[in-house]
Amino acid sequence: MLALVLQSTSAGPSLEAPTSTASAPCAAIFRVGLVTDVSGLDSPVDADAWRGIQAALRHDACLRAEMLQPAQPAVYQQDLETLAGRDDLVIAGSFLLSDAVATVAPERPATRFLLVDPLVIPAGQSNLAIITFREDQAGFLAGALAAMVTRTRVVAGVYGLEGGAMSRYRHGFEQGAATVDASIRVLGAYQGSSDGPPFGNAGWGQAQARHFIGLDADIVFGAGGTTGLGALVAAADAGRFCIGAGSDAFLTGVAARPCLLSSAITRVDRAVETVVREAWQGRWQAGPRAFGVIEGGVGLAPFHEHESTVSAEIRARLETITQQLASGQLLDGN
Repeated sequence: MLALVLQSTSAGPSLEAPTSTASAPCAAIFRVGLVTDVSGLDSPVDADAWRGIQAALRHDACLRAEMLQPAQPAVYQQDLETLAGRDDLVIAGSFLLSDAVATVAPERPATRFLLVDPLVIPAGQSNLAIITFREDQAGFLAGALAAMVTRTRVVAGVYGLEGGAMSRYRHGFEQGAATVDASIRVLGAYQGSSDGPPFGNAGWGQAQARHFIGLDADIVFGAGGTTGLGALVAAADAGRFCIGAGSDAFLTGVAARPCLLSSAITRVDRAVETVVREAWQGRWQAGPRAFGVIEGGVGLAPFHEHESTVSAEIRARLETITQQLASGQLLDGN
């Protein structure tokens, strides 16, 4: 695999741009550019987007890719414009670039843009595709798992700011638990707008989880950045089980590993790979597009250290629920 070194226009760190190893001649080259947020590949969403692009490269020899990591948010728009000048598809890997891509896309109608999982869907543009996820389906699986494992018959969810993905996670978690056993008590709380940095207050997440554990919750579902991660850590400290959200918390939250049954994950890599390959193959779809269990866009992460806790019977029940979600028998239209 050939690697090129590119310098962000914002004077950020140098980043790699791998290409396919295939030597067959190409009638045309399709160029893909990714602009990350300031966290770069330390951001799980941006890292997953980059993995999705690399997966597309392995399938299509005539794809080329590059990535820019802005040094500060003020230059998100500048870096999007830079890549729009030389790439066929420009990907904004984080919802933090939503305003910037909504500004640049109308000004560059010949370039296609992709925005990953924004909090608010921008106005429609014929050259802008938007990936969203069925977090309600992922949360449903987490709630079903929690209901199958709990011994106290009390489970709890700790979430980031209300709205968007957080509301979908909560709705799914509570409905999943109730579907398995309607008598189970499900507690839940959103981070308030005055409760520190949005999605970034681990202390609040820990305190809320400890409160729910005091109410006899023995499984804590934590969603919403470091706020949710804080809830998982509190569960681990208290010797309770926990379930992560977004990415596989076993990989991103070492302190939560002792309690982690699984994570309700969104597969950004698969969604990005799908859109990149479709764009290259001339099957471009503008507008919002939700990826759920049927597209392989959401699901449960491996059970890792709790393989023995999640019995074969539980796994079979979860597989049945997954099939029902895919067929629309559960949560259809939410």
